[in-house]
Amino acid sequence: MKKYLFVIVVISLAGSLIAGNSPSSYSTSRGSGTIMISGSGTYQTDLSQDYRSSLWNLGIDGALFFFPQFAGGLEFGYYRAMHESGDMDDPTVTLDINRYLGPRIYFFLGGNRSEFTPFVKAGANYLVRKVVEDDEEIERDDQELGLTASVGVLLNLAKNVGLSIETEYNFEKGTAVDEIDTQQLLIKFGIRSFLGE
Repeated sequence: MKKYLFVIVVISLAGSLIAGNSPSSYSTSRGSGTIMISGSGTYQTDLSQDYRSSLWNLGIDGALFFFPQFAGGLEFGYYRAMHESGDMDDPTVTLDINRYLGPRIYFFLGGNRSEFTPFVKAGANYLVRKVVEDDEEIERDDQELGLTASVGVLLNLAKNVGLSIETEYNFEKGTAVDEIDTQQLLIKFGIRSFLGE
């Protein structure tokens, strides 16, 4: 846990230093009433095995700036993993599908004119997971608690569009089925757009 916090602090400080030393010709301050729409996605497939496997996830969020540099909104995510097992001629195909929805708050740091804008984000998730084997659902869990926090940096490509990279920490409380708590550290890449300025 201390390692994760150290990584988050280092990224945040690095982003702040970059933001302070990178002048820009346009304002990157986010005023009240600005709408932010963001998206990120990843896809992974295993090319080195006899059996097929793939993993992809998509995240979309929208937020409204209630105060300058401070926003609140919702994030939706979808995760799907597929792998084959058993007989190579007629393998069993298993899908692991997860969905989450939850509130988010965002705080953007830095000045009015910067190529890089550091930010922090926190929120909670409601999670639903199901496992499908050969088109038949064999397991379904509703996980009512998930918490997330992240720090990141936005690379401003234009006044209202930027690319983001963030380190995200996720905590998911164990369900009644297995009572196992899950902790994850992710690196996420995405694009963010700002409307209304």
